[in-house]
Amino acid sequence: MTGTTDPVTSAADEVELPATLGRTDLPLSGVRVLDLTMVWAGPFGTKQLVDAGAQVIKVEGPGRTDLVRSLTIPDDTVDRPWDTSRYFHEYNRNKLGIAVDVRQEAGRKILLDLAVRSDVLIDNFRPGVLDRLGLGFARLHELNPRLIAVSLPGYSGFEPERALPGYGPNIEQMSGLAHLQGYPGGPPQKSGISYGDPVGGLGGAAAVLTALFQRERTGVGTFVEAGQRNLLMGFVGDAIVAHQLGASLTRNGNRSPSFAPQGVYPCADPDTWVALTVAGDEQWPVLCDVLGRSDLAADPELATLAGRRAAHDRLDTEIGTWTRQRTNREVAQAMQAGGIAASAVLGPRELADDPHLTAREFFREVRHPDLGTMRLTTPTWRFDEVEVGLAHAPSLGQHNRYVLREVLGYDDETVAELEAAGVVATRPANR
Repeated sequence: MTGTTDPVTSAADEVELPATLGRTDLPLSGVRVLDLTMVWAGPFGTKQLVDAGAQVIKVEGPGRTDLVRSLTIPDDTVDRPWDTSRYFHEYNRNKLGIAVDVRQEAGRKILLDLAVRSDVLIDNFRPGVLDRLGLGFARLHELNPRLIAVSLPGYSGFEPERALPGYGPNIEQMSGLAHLQGYPGGPPQKSGISYGDPVGGLGGAAAVLTALFQRERTGVGTFVEAGQRNLLMGFVGDAIVAHQLGASLTRNGNRSPSFAPQGVYPCADPDTWVALTVAGDEQWPVLCDVLGRSDLAADPELATLAGRRAAHDRLDTEIGTWTRQRTNREVAQAMQAGGIAASAVLGPRELADDPHLTAREFFREVRHPDLGTMRLTTPTWRFDEVEVGLAHAPSLGQHNRYVLREVLGYDDETVAELEAAGVVATRPANR
């Protein structure tokens, strides 16, 4: 195996640096990304890039830190409670972190200097924010023609949605996804998570990779907009096609118009469930055999999809009676052994100890000065013969001096002046 699994430190300040910093053996080694994003979509996208070896510099402001730092209950028993959000650490691990006050001219100059020395700038602000700060793509492109800028607005930079604030739940409604979710005769339902964010983040990462490939051919950077609403609409393509054909998809809960029975069924332990699908007529007798119900297999009305769909309520009761006597993993294994698609419905508790995830080393323990040992997910991408280490997310402004000195080449006197003026900081404003 090549590479290192442990974070390194800067000799100048003995500050911990990301485990991937300085690597040359990863696909995006040598690519610098200026990350102006916050919350979920943007940080999730740049997490994919840092996992592939990019140097990601996460930029916050002393007066406007990433909101995720305060979305979970902070630990007020420590000196820096804003650094204790595990949510923040999951999506920002292995990144460099600086805190710059862009309301000051010197702060904006730092960002301009970083943009000149970066390959990619990515943001998820409302359209127009960077232009008002004097950091719009037109100006940045003049200073660095090779710079790629990727914007992840909730909606679009075009009217009439340009000024709309975007958050995952309302983007999900506007994408058509929620309209398809719910039970027959009931209202639309949002999903358990805000899908617009992770889908937007993955779309943003894909946009970066595509634009990097284009730059290899042209030598010139470009601006890419990856609106979260547009990306999420890709989830409902079948519904749009159905509408164009004069049909419409209806809300079916856990059931399917194409397969029966299909559903989620209760199991022996409290609040545990199993999902299964009988994908064709040939699988129906297999299910009956697993259930030990030869009488159901002999019923001619249940031999066809139409008959099973008509009797779905009764079949759900029969299946549920059998599954309640077994654990969800036992049911899933019995069904899978017969070739029926089935899976235990896993919650966070089961996922934390899942045998496959454990074998894959999906989680890894990382030490944090305030949080102690915490578990973070390992890099998304697993490259053959390459081990990628983990470091916790940066504390606020943790790498100010490293970035100013090592990346921008500022001398110690200039760095001290910026610190004294509050242009860069290591604590939120008024703390």
